[in-house]
Amino acid sequence: MKAIQALKAYQTSTTKLVAYSLFFILYLLALVSATPVLQFQHEETQPDETIMATISTPGEFIKQIEPSDIKFFKGRKQISLESDITFYAGKHYLYIYATKEGVFTLQIENILYKEADILQSITISKEFNISKNILINEKTNETSTQILTIKPGFVFTTLTPSIKLINSGTSTLNLTYDKNETSLAPLESQEITFTPEAIFTTLNISTYKEFQIPIIYPIVNITPEPPIVNITPEPPIAKLNLKQNPELLLAETFTETKSQEIIELFNLGNDSITNLQSTSNIEFIETEKLEDMLPKGTQNLTLILEPKISGHFQGEINITFTQNKEQKNLLIPLSIFVLPKGTPEEKFQIKNETCEELFGIVCPSGTICNGTATFTKGINPEYCCLASCVQITKDDSKDETKGWIIAILIFILLGGIGYYFYKKQKQIRPQKLEEQLKAKTEKYSKRITGSLTKS
Repeated sequence: MKAIQALKAYQTSTTKLVAYSLFFILYLLALVSATPVLQFQHEETQPDETIMATISTPGEFIKQIEPSDIKFFKGRKQISLESDITFYAGKHYLYIYATKEGVFTLQIENILYKEADILQSITISKEFNISKNILINEKTNETSTQILTIKPGFVFTTLTPSIKLINSGTSTLNLTYDKNETSLAPLESQEITFTPEAIFTTLNISTYKEFQIPIIYPIVNITPEPPIVNITPEPPIAKLNLKQNPELLLAETFTETKSQEIIELFNLGNDSITNLQSTSNIEFIETEKLEDMLPKGTQNLTLILEPKISGHFQGEINITFTQNKEQKNLLIPLSIFVLPKGTPEEKFQIKNETCEELFGIVCPSGTICNGTATFTKGINPEYCCLASCVQITKDDSKDETKGWIIAILIFILLGGIGYYFYKKQKQIRPQKLEEQLKAKTEKYSKRITGSLTKS
């Protein structure tokens, strides 16, 4: 009897131990699964092949990952690779263009996310190898490569979505996409357009690999307005061959800090685009010089940001250019959030309330917030001061000191010039009569002495 009771007690304790162990394992798995995960669409990649990846978490991202947060290394040396990242429905979508072979490391620091209302931070680091896959024809013993370049690696637009396909290999590519079939000869490119039926879809391209390109098309969510009758239709708007990515530049920076943003430009036409000039109506933004663009060509427009005061700034980049002998322009909208220098990035938040609901004030031009400030959502985001606005004062004492220094330098310069001419004048003053007679006498004596010597 005692043996049976002992056996039952042992079985009960064993069951509890197994249950506790399973609970602990599930708890650990839950903690692990909460960590953001970087997933490449293909682990093997060739030079010029588009790398597409996602960063996801079952929790919640507190701050979106920006292109400037992404770093690439080859060994210990930081390098530059063309890439872009966007965020939609709780997931980040990333693409990378790697044109050279080698082993590289992708690193994203301080990714902020929340799980069960607990703020977490993580740095993701992933090593990836870029190498050619050489194909050998067993009959002819010839070698070839199959490489597809997809630009861009995701689409986030309110315009008609389009993607450029480039055969960067040495053999013909046969492709199937959206029930269409096509082929690309080596170095041949083709632009495809389509109209998604949902806000988020993927374009599946089947060739030597299966590629899935994320398409985010917010315009399909807009309820069409009823048609207006008896109104003369407006003339069609001329199609621009010059396009940009992103459609809207949304950037975050700091006062007294020099930073840069990149806008990618595409010439989708069959003619060259020339005389490109870019200007910004935001005073702290400078644009670098643009070059002429060949048909189907691309180039990057670099913006240099160096703001002096914090706030939210909305404006645009105006690019003028010549297309088919006609002068045209492209407007790129900007939305720049400027934080005070030294503000931790994790404190960058946009409040759902308006500034009025937060009992704050939007500081007028020429003033600055002398305390805590935040950004608010809305059609026109506001930089809301939760303290008071004070006048921006100019430090006249510094200007006065600079004035005195300049005056002293001018005085020293004029004194030096005067002393130089004084010395010069002293050296060329006319000789006195006695000095002239003495010089002539000496000269005459030398001539007589010379004549006697010759005789």
